Amino acid sequence: MRTVVPPGRPASATRRAPYVLATGAAAVRGLHVLHEIYSPVGRRALIEAGFRTGMRVADFGCGVGAGTRMLADMAGPTGSVTGIDRDPRQLAEARAWCENGGVENVSFVQAGATRTGLPRGSFDLVYCRCLLSHVTDPMGCLREMRDLLQPDGIIVVEEGDFASAASIPATAMNAFAELFCRLGQARGLDYSLARALYHHVIRTGFAHVNVRIHQPAITYGKHRFFLKWSVEEAAARFIDAGIITGERLQRTIGEMHDAAIDPSVLVLAPQMFIVWGRKSEG
Repeated sequence: MRTVVPPGRPASATRRAPYVLATGAAAVRGLHVLHEIYSPVGRRALIEAGFRTGMRVADFGCGVGAGTRMLADMAGPTGSVTGIDRDPRQLAEARAWCENGGVENVSFVQAGATRTGLPRGSFDLVYCRCLLSHVTDPMGCLREMRDLLQPDGIIVVEEGDFASAASIPATAMNAFAELFCRLGQARGLDYSLARALYHHVIRTGFAHVNVRIHQPAITYGKHRFFLKWSVEEAAARFIDAGIITGERLQRTIGEMHDAAIDPSVLVLAPQMFIVWGRKSEG
C-alpha cells in the first residue's frame, strides 16, 4: 500500500478549492458517520450500475478512506482500488484505515481531482461521493473521470443537496442548509449541485445514464449529530465570511444539540443523488 504523487504533477499544481470542512484526523468522525448514513444505498447503486469483482476502480476525493475500503471489499482480491486525494492528511488516515482492516488491494495517489496524472483509459469504474460540490471545476473533474475510464467503463457519482437538510418539526437543524448555501455563494461553490448532476454526467459524454435519489431520516443514535458536527467543522468559515457572528453561531450549535437529543425531532440528512452511466465509445 503506497501513496504516489504522479511524476511532474505536484499536488499543488491543481487549483485548490476552498474546502470548508475538517481534514485529516479531525475529519475521521464526520466522514465515517457520513459513510454509515449513505453507504447502504450507495453500495446497492454501485451493484446496479454494474460493479463486479475484479474491477480496477478509481476513488476520487477518497478522504479518510471509508468509501475506499468498501470499494476494495467489493472489488475483491482480483480487483484493485486507487484512492485519489490532494490532501496528504486525508491520505494518511485513509492508508491507516485500510491497513487496519487488512486491505491489500488499494493504493493512493496525491493529486487534484481535475488533473490526476494517471494513465488514460486505465480503470473499469470511477467513483466519487460528496466531492463535486467542494471543487471549483466540477465539470473538469467529471471529464477527468471520463478520461480515466476504458471504453464502456462505468461512472458512479454521489452528491448531496445541502439545501435539503432539515428537521421535522423545524428546529435549529435547519440552520445547516441556510449556513452552507450562503457560504457556497460566498466562495463560488454550489452546495446544491446534486440537482444538476444527472444532466452534468450526460453532458460529459456518458450514455445509459440513470439516477437514484434518497434522503435518510435519522431517528436515533450518533447519526443525529451529523448536521451539527458539520456546522462545527465549518464554524470559522461562516464567521470569516460574515454570514453569522461567533456568538450567534455558538447559540445555534447549542440549539442543534438540543434538537439532536430530542426524540420527538426527526432529523433529515441531505438528499443524496446517485448518478451512474457508461463511457460512450463514440
